[in-house]
Parts: sequence; C-alpha cells; structure tokens
Amino acid sequence: MSTYRRTSGDVLRWPGSPDARAALAEWFADSSAGAYLSGDFLDFRGADLSRLDLAGAYLANSQLAGVRFEDANLGGANLTNAEVRGADFSSADLTKADMVGCTAGEARFRSARLFAAHLDDAVLDGADLSHAILNSAKLYRTDLRGADLEYASLRWCTLGGTSMPTVLSGARMVGCQLDGAKGAVVGPVFVDEGATRSLGGGELETWLSAQGAESVQVVG
Repeated sequence: MSTYRRTSGDVLRWPGSPDARAALAEWFADSSAGAYLSGDFLDFRGADLSRLDLAGAYLANSQLAGVRFEDANLGGANLTNAEVRGADFSSADLTKADMVGCTAGEARFRSARLFAAHLDDAVLDGADLSHAILNSAKLYRTDLRGADLEYASLRWCTLGGTSMPTVLSGARMVGCQLDGAKGAVVGPVFVDEGATRSLGGGELETWLSAQGAESVQVVG
C-alpha cells in the first residue's frame, strides 16, 4: 500500500508558475485536517507531484499537461475542465474524482484507481488505462478513441446513453472486465492481444455481453 506524503520537501519538482508554487506552499503550511490544495485556473506544468496526498484538491480549469502524479492520492479531487494531456497518473488513486470535461489525451492512467470517477465529456483519446480500475465510473460522451483499456476493470460502470454514448473507436479492450456494465458505445474496438481483430455492431454487443456486460448497446 502506498504511503502518501504532504510536506514541501516531498515535492520532486515544483511547477514553473509562481502562482502555482505559492498555492502549493500555502497548502503545505496549512496543517488543519480539512486543508486541500486550491489550484483552480493555475498552471502546474513542469511539476512532479508523485506520491503526494492531494485528496480533495481543487484543480478545476487548471493546466496540468505533462505533470507527474504517479502513485499520488487524488481521491475526491476536482479536475473539471482541466488540461491534463500527457500527464502521468500511473498507480494514482482518483477514487470519486470529478474529471468532467477534462482533456487527457495521451495521459497515462496505468493501474490507476478511478472507482466511481465522473468522466462525462472527458477527452482521453490515446490514453493508457491498461489495468486501471474504473468500476462504477460514469462515462457519458467520454472520448476513448484509440485508448489502451487492456485488462482494465469497468465493472458496473455506465458507458453513456444512446444519445450520449462512450466513444471507443479503435480502443484496445482485450482482457477487460465488464461485469454489470450498462450503457451505449461507439465502436469498433480491438479485442485481441495484437490489436488485429476489431469488432463493431452486433458482434461487439455479443463480445461485451460475453465479458459480463449487463446491457451495453452499440450505436455506431
């Protein structure tokens, strides 16, 4: 189990923006139990915040492109409309994080915990979500084109609706666990190790059902 840290000396690399540095310093200085990082609309680019305890951080509309959050705790964090393209959340805890409308193309979420995360309208094209846990996540209109979902767990998640489907075109889904998943998706997706076999339409619906999905309709 990870040991999260919360002292200024634990920052592996500070952001370049003075405002973002000041927000971090203010948070470190607040030792109260309910303290959280207030970084909305700030620019954290260049930072390495790996292994920090950032639970409940408010990072809505912030610039987080390329920031490293490996093995960090972002449980309950607000990343609404944040720019996180190319950021690294490998093995991070994003349980119940609000990531509605965030832009996270090519971001890395390998082995991350996204349990019950809200990812509606998020753009995760080409993102690495392999081995990630997305159980009970909400994915209305989420763009996962070309994403790596190999061996990810999407149990009981909501894959959009017929008018707001999850876009999975070109995603790699071999080994996905989909027990109890519901909703609507756009395919086709790759279902083999070598990403040479793609399924769409009725074939994809049959495959999803075979992986345990309760009711997932392919609408495109």
